[in-house]
Amino acid sequence: MRTVPLGKVAAIERRAVDPAALPPETIYLGLEHIERGGRIIGHDTVGGAEVASAKFRFGAEHVLYGKLRPYLGKISRPDFAGVCSTDILPIRPSADLDRSYLAHYLALPTMVDFAAARATGANLPRLSPTVLATFPVPLPPLAEQRRIAEILDRADTIRTKRRQVLTHLDSLTQAVFQEMFGGLQESRRLGAQLEFLTSGSRGWSKYYSDSGDLFLRIQNVAHGRLDLEDVAFVAAPDSAEAKRTAVKAGDVLVSITADLGRTAVVPQTLERAFINQHLAILRAPEIVPEFLSASIESPAGRRQLISRNRAAVKDGLNFADIRSLEIPVASQSQQHEFARLTNAISESRAIVMRASAVDDTLFTSLQCRAFKGEL
Repeated sequence: MRTVPLGKVAAIERRAVDPAALPPETIYLGLEHIERGGRIIGHDTVGGAEVASAKFRFGAEHVLYGKLRPYLGKISRPDFAGVCSTDILPIRPSADLDRSYLAHYLALPTMVDFAAARATGANLPRLSPTVLATFPVPLPPLAEQRRIAEILDRADTIRTKRRQVLTHLDSLTQAVFQEMFGGLQESRRLGAQLEFLTSGSRGWSKYYSDSGDLFLRIQNVAHGRLDLEDVAFVAAPDSAEAKRTAVKAGDVLVSITADLGRTAVVPQTLERAFINQHLAILRAPEIVPEFLSASIESPAGRRQLISRNRAAVKDGLNFADIRSLEIPVASQSQQHEFARLTNAISESRAIVMRASAVDDTLFTSLQCRAFKGEL
């Protein structure tokens, strides 16, 4: 099979545009809107996100390629037009290259590893567009490209359905919370129930390591649980600051900047870990952690967070904001029953995750065979 450099059959189009010249309703995509594997999860608008710096234009004819941390494999096919972060490269295939075929090829695990090995920058590795243009692309006839892409799209649909079950399970915890506690009228300030409150460490980039202790960030907390798919590691110092920002089982972690109010309960099984400055640790021994986490992520909790953020001089929440949160008053037996139900949901989620991992393994095998000409 003939192989050609990507730059011979596609254009990496970095058409910069000033957001001030765009209608405020223009769609804006950042890397945070693209999952590993390429699924687009929502978007912002230029006006809503208060986008200020130059961005790249893209359309439904492009493949979007995340050049920052290319090991994450954030490669997607939008079905709409808009602007994107300059850490996303819009690639326009020529008439000789099928867009879906290209997206599947670049998302091959071997190609993701290939890209990661050629990225530069220690803490924030980026792939140069010039280097990306040199990537070898196998180029069978266009009809064969489309046949391969169609097979892989059908297989990917099965994986997508499994992920939709995960999305449903993620929302189920809040549905249970609303059913059990949505009608409660009495509340109590969180500050009166906190034993310990702190935010994470700044300037720990000097401790970054390829292995070691976990360094938890905003992307690691959501829906009351830890997501350790994209983790950073540190060689933590033996210092008072490290002791202060080390997490313990039963802690509730909450995001206090950017995407406010994402939470996670630290499980008993977590190894030694620390938090960065965008997270806070909440320890309230009299509140069941799962109940506290869900209270903060509930619609009422989020409304409080947004209100306090808008009233602040700087973006984000301070300790006074957190202490002022009103948490519903529920009996210990009710809270423990809620924790039992959420743990059951977590167990179901783990089962689906394992099945999803099998799907991913089979899909990867199919990808490899496809690009070896074995389908």
